[in-house]
Amino acid sequence: MSGLFGSLNSATSGMNAAQTVLQTISHNVANANTDGYSKQKVTMETNNPFNKSGVGQLGTGVRISGIIRIVDDAVVEQLRNENSSLEMFETKSDALAQLESIFNEPSTTGLSNNLSEVFASWTYLGSNPEVATAKTMVVQNSETMTDTLNHMASQLEKLQNSTSKNIEQDVKNFNTKLEQLNSLNKQISYSISSGQTPNDLLDKQDALLNEMSGIAGIEVEFDEMRQATVSIGDQVLLNPTSMQKLAVAKEPNSEGTIVLAGDETKVIELTSGSAKGSQDALAEINKQVDSLNEFAYTFATAVNTIHSGGDENGEAFFDLGTDTNYAKNISVKAELVKNPEKVNSGKSLTEPAAGDGSRAQAIADLQNTKLVYSSEATFEYDETTMTIKDQANGTSVVNGYNDIVTEIGISKQQSDNMFSSQKDLVQLLEQRQQSISGVSINEEVTNMIQHQSAFQANSRMISVISEMLDTLINRTGV
Repeated sequence: MSGLFGSLNSATSGMNAAQTVLQTISHNVANANTDGYSKQKVTMETNNPFNKSGVGQLGTGVRISGIIRIVDDAVVEQLRNENSSLEMFETKSDALAQLESIFNEPSTTGLSNNLSEVFASWTYLGSNPEVATAKTMVVQNSETMTDTLNHMASQLEKLQNSTSKNIEQDVKNFNTKLEQLNSLNKQISYSISSGQTPNDLLDKQDALLNEMSGIAGIEVEFDEMRQATVSIGDQVLLNPTSMQKLAVAKEPNSEGTIVLAGDETKVIELTSGSAKGSQDALAEINKQVDSLNEFAYTFATAVNTIHSGGDENGEAFFDLGTDTNYAKNISVKAELVKNPEKVNSGKSLTEPAAGDGSRAQAIADLQNTKLVYSSEATFEYDETTMTIKDQANGTSVVNGYNDIVTEIGISKQQSDNMFSSQKDLVQLLEQRQQSISGVSINEEVTNMIQHQSAFQANSRMISVISEMLDTLINRTGV
């Protein structure tokens, strides 16, 4: 169409385009602080021209070709993957911090100090067997030490349980988000197949995938309808036609193993995410629980061996209970607590000589004996000297315990370092994503002024054309 009516249509299209841009700018500004929102941009192109004979092509205005999200899919994917690793390191670091606090070393109230006091009391008894309170000190200091071990073991058990529950909660959250993504996939597919561009739904999809990757490292692929297919390793959990959920393997499951719901033979191997962090932390906690039990068993058995003269049926000093939770069960024998005088301090177990504290001193010397800590520990005992022979590759009692504490400290430090470096990387990627997809108020205000002027100019053009049409129709008689 040419002439004034063609000009009127061109101005109208320009005004409508400016109005659409202003509406999009308003949407951007309103969501400037909305998490996961990607700024949107109106794309425009010229209308098909009108061919006028003898003149050529006349422009017919502008049209909206689409409203797009400003995103970099490569950055989105990289951020999703690196955030998954960040959640893994953070979760593991938090759990190991709790593990470290349970051991509470170095400390005046920790097990290391308790052990020193126990050996000091045995040394005192060895030198002063005739002092009435010496045996009482041995029993009381040993009770303090076993109480500390019992408390540590109970705290470790609680930490194991809470870490396992965290894995179960992560699995529940993941399954919930998987259902939400399945529903969102269908909405997005329907919108695209209807010729629409569901920008806000796509933002929600990206945010949901990011949340899921924070729980468990996932691989994501999209089809032509932007439906997400989600996999972990070689196991597809969601595609356009099916969905499979995760589950935590039933008891006993001390490792927090995750399986495919309905098929516990299909173990899901995680590589990142908070659930993986909890699994790694649980493995470390279980390891230290075993180490503490082995330490308690070896120490108590060594003391019992000397105290009973190597006789399995003799008078033991410590009671280790009836199961393998030695650190949780260890205690001083009840009859010794009631009557400390029954503590064996001399070489003779039946008729101790007055002033003989050699057996007590032999137990005190255990602090320098090199032992290998195991829940099946056995010793080469010499009744003549009342000593246990040093074991190859063994270490002293205090150093044996310190090895556990040191190993925890190293694991915690490594986890903290990984978390710190990963956090820096994620922050860098977030800044990059924000520079691409984030809403800049100053930029939006500039665009608003620009398109406000365009709207007003097109409005003025319509007004001028209306006046021209009025002149043409009402004043020329045409």
